[in-house]
Amino acid sequence: MTSRPAQTGALPTREKIDSKFKWTLENLYSSDREWEEDYNVVERMIGEIAGFRGTLGNSGEQMLRWLHFADDMNIITGRLGNYAFRRYDENTANTHYQGMMDRVMSQHARTSAATSWVVPEILSIPRDTVETFIRDTEGLEVYAHHLDEIIRMQEHTLTPSEEELLALSLEAMAGPSNVFSMFNDADIRFGTITGEDGGEIEVTKGRYIQLQESHDRRVREDAYRALYSQYGTWKNTLSAMLSGQVKKEMFFARARKYSDTRTMALYEDNIPEAVYDNVVRTVNENLAPLQRSVRLRKEILGLDAVRPWDLYVPLASEANIYFPWEEAVETVREAMQVLGPAYSRDLSIGLTEGWIDVYENQGKTSGAYSAWTYGAHPFVLMNYTNTLKDVFTLAHEMGHAMHSYYTWKNQPPVYGGYTIFCAEVASTCNEMLLVEHMLKTRKDRDLQLQLLFHFIDTIRGTVYNQALFAEFEQFMHRSAERGTPLTVDLLSEKMTELYARYLGSDFGMDPLYAMNWARIPHFYRSFYVFQYATGLSAAVAIARNILDGKEGALEQYLNFLKSGSSKYSIDLLGDAGVDMTSSDPIAATAALMDELLDRVEDLR
Repeated sequence: MTSRPAQTGALPTREKIDSKFKWTLENLYSSDREWEEDYNVVERMIGEIAGFRGTLGNSGEQMLRWLHFADDMNIITGRLGNYAFRRYDENTANTHYQGMMDRVMSQHARTSAATSWVVPEILSIPRDTVETFIRDTEGLEVYAHHLDEIIRMQEHTLTPSEEELLALSLEAMAGPSNVFSMFNDADIRFGTITGEDGGEIEVTKGRYIQLQESHDRRVREDAYRALYSQYGTWKNTLSAMLSGQVKKEMFFARARKYSDTRTMALYEDNIPEAVYDNVVRTVNENLAPLQRSVRLRKEILGLDAVRPWDLYVPLASEANIYFPWEEAVETVREAMQVLGPAYSRDLSIGLTEGWIDVYENQGKTSGAYSAWTYGAHPFVLMNYTNTLKDVFTLAHEMGHAMHSYYTWKNQPPVYGGYTIFCAEVASTCNEMLLVEHMLKTRKDRDLQLQLLFHFIDTIRGTVYNQALFAEFEQFMHRSAERGTPLTVDLLSEKMTELYARYLGSDFGMDPLYAMNWARIPHFYRSFYVFQYATGLSAAVAIARNILDGKEGALEQYLNFLKSGSSKYSIDLLGDAGVDMTSSDPIAATAALMDELLDRVEDLR
């Protein structure tokens, strides 16, 4: 752990990155030619689908044959998509992998169209017949929950011909999201600014937060204006993209006879709508800790008001600490030992054997994520810049990866994923375990303060910010559903009002920040963001139970990681010891933020 060196100059090309810092996609396919072979296998399988039509109600054995065929096909298509998308993300300007990605999406649309009859046909079979099939057919009982999910969707499933039309529309309907992704990751440029040392530095999304952590306020503001002014330049185009996405969701909600887009989004995962309302309401009832953190930030920085470019600068002295990649890996590994020897062993494999793509390069997609498909280990994308925040991002994404890995190892293909509602629990639990480990083992006062502020900022970003976005998203969809155009002014005025209400009187709004809606990729996955708040709150509860040695807590959590989608999400979290239908986990997380602020005050 040393002082962080400055980053200057242009980004390296991918060829300049050492292979030990790249993920090993050859574990999926050894070559593009091998990928083509599987692509052709799926093409042949698409032609075989029609032979199953009209036969699923003949016997339990025939239904089982179809389900096995569908599993096999989904495994291959998952590998095809994972490989093409990961190659594309290595360099979004690479037209060859853009083409492969487009082919995967086109094939997926054709597969969806070819299988659009399946759900209506299963729904046409009397329920007692399906239950008899499950009882009397060896192997079909595995699919009982899957079939229950289908039957639950009965009132929102259309006729086979209508389902086929909807499936055929998927590729065209992906337009707004695809255009935004191409614009946001490949086309938009933010220019250069003068860095702390007087040298020119290119502003990228990957470098933006690092620049926002500069103790030179001029650098922070310059980077902020470089980024947001570019989004402002394209404000009408961006509002049209977002409006197109909302209208797409409205089309599908109306076609499937849902009352609105939010009902559709939550119904698919069987999430009670009261959970969404509970997040927004409980956060609004507990804004005091957030506003206290803004007030403390203003005091420490000696400002008249906290501006948008002041929100991420570290508040601990000597806060710019350099964590080389190897140290980050070892720190994460040590922190997760509390999860037991088997988890530690498997995590070590993931950290060192080709799961992770570490550093930013020209054209590489921004941010960080974990991606998986059944039958292969996960892949983690990073844009590592040696900050403490990056160490936590590594822990976060490896939480996702381990959840995916254990799901694959312990569930059949039909339950080989997990819902978004559960997705953020494992990742955020890792962050909670990491911060507690580092607070116990790193006794340097400045680092202790930095860790506390990181924890505080995590709650701010994951609970409060995402609740704000959830409230904005609900406003946006309801406005469109009432027939109100989603203009730049409407969206920006709402964003301004929300920031003023959430952050309080010590925050000074800047006109460009009202455009923050324009750069949020998650708005293209409707009603996704509230689940960050539920995920963190559930993770806080689980981590505290494990660290406190609560009886059965570790076993419950490891079973959760292995459960995939074998139950409904609310039930899975209940089995892990957390009731997300209650306001208690959200309120407890807000109270934790107050406790952390008290600890900061004690150290100061």
